[in-house]
Amino acid sequence: LKGVGLRRVVEGRQRVVDTSGGRMAAAAGGKISAAAGGRRMRGGRRLKWEDEGVSKPYEWRCGPDHGKAPAAIAATPRGGRAEDDVGEPPDGVLKLQSAEGEVFEVRTELLWASSLIRSVVADAGLDEELPLPKASTETVAFFLRLCDPSRQAVVGLGLHDISEEEFGGLIWLAKLLDMQRVFCQPLAHLVNDEFPDVHVGIPAEMQMLLVRHTSDTLQSAALCHILRSVVRAPRSKMYASGIVLAITPMIGSPDENVRAAAFEALMNFRVVEAKLVLLEHRDFGARANANRFLREATRSEETVGAVLQLAANHHSFLVREAAAKALGGIASVGHELAVQTLADLLADEAREVREAASGALRDIGGTDDPVVIAAVIRQALSEDWPVRSAALVVLAAIAPSKRELVEDLATAMQNGGATMAKMAAARVLQ
Repeated sequence: LKGVGLRRVVEGRQRVVDTSGGRMAAAAGGKISAAAGGRRMRGGRRLKWEDEGVSKPYEWRCGPDHGKAPAAIAATPRGGRAEDDVGEPPDGVLKLQSAEGEVFEVRTELLWASSLIRSVVADAGLDEELPLPKASTETVAFFLRLCDPSRQAVVGLGLHDISEEEFGGLIWLAKLLDMQRVFCQPLAHLVNDEFPDVHVGIPAEMQMLLVRHTSDTLQSAALCHILRSVVRAPRSKMYASGIVLAITPMIGSPDENVRAAAFEALMNFRVVEAKLVLLEHRDFGARANANRFLREATRSEETVGAVLQLAANHHSFLVREAAAKALGGIASVGHELAVQTLADLLADEAREVREAASGALRDIGGTDDPVVIAAVIRQALSEDWPVRSAALVVLAAIAPSKRELVEDLATAMQNGGATMAKMAAARVLQ
């Protein structure tokens, strides 16, 4: 296509290829990749057109080290958690009782997506009245109206017609019945109809539910707007965790605009949960942003434990490096688990991880702590000179009373082994 920029994927990075002059023609829905055949392009690469058929999710996490398998991650659709196979509903009528005592008779298929309803029917049959505490008669009637799959009941309804108090009651009832996705679907259509004025008056919790359960229904522009605005709302710790849980799948969206909005939201969301997600991101700036925030945030054992898990078990050396650096800022001096984990990382295959662990141990190792010294000496006696070198640097910093031991170990490494080992030993001795 003359004068059109086509995207090609080279080593995991997207670039725009200038095809002016009509030298290449392509159909929509595919990609250009380096391969044999085709016209020679810049850098000696050859390009050919490959039909992808469908857009693929973006892999935002750091890839595994060479020879390591990535951790299994459950596949989740863009709109939230996968729905269970609930089977066919029985013929009959359900009876719901509001807080004022009024009884609503509802067709079973209307509420069969509710796990609570299915459990009640399985235990007590259809004759049992199901009480709905704290749900007013008006709220129950409005909720049933929204759950009508025909959408005829919401014709003429606008989001501005729903007050914040009514939103609160509807959200409570949706959570009680475990029908958030069914409840959010008609509201997502209303958001699409009224965008860009829709955000006015929608509570932050409702926006979070829309992101988590109907992102596949929302228009891209509306979803991007909600992603950016939802992180600016006042929040509790539970709310912050829910927001991060809702936004995280979006940074793997096939839609580039949605990915960018979700990434921006997490970068600007100043809560620990968001930064723990960014520690796994393949973007260096994201990991650096997370590291800076974690070092400045209030220290807690919960945060230290989460970072320890990433440092000890993650399949990517980039994440282990970032987690090791973070431990140097958030773990208390002499923290036993952090010290043991960082000492183990001194033997990591990746140089970057060893250097990060070495720096963190010097930060939290204290002075002449026997537990820390014992953990580091174990690595200083390793057969691999890179491990011995990293351990010696730490030992020289945290054990001033063990000067003779450090000199003996450095001299032994200087007298034999690789040239780089001798240079490392000389630096320690200096």
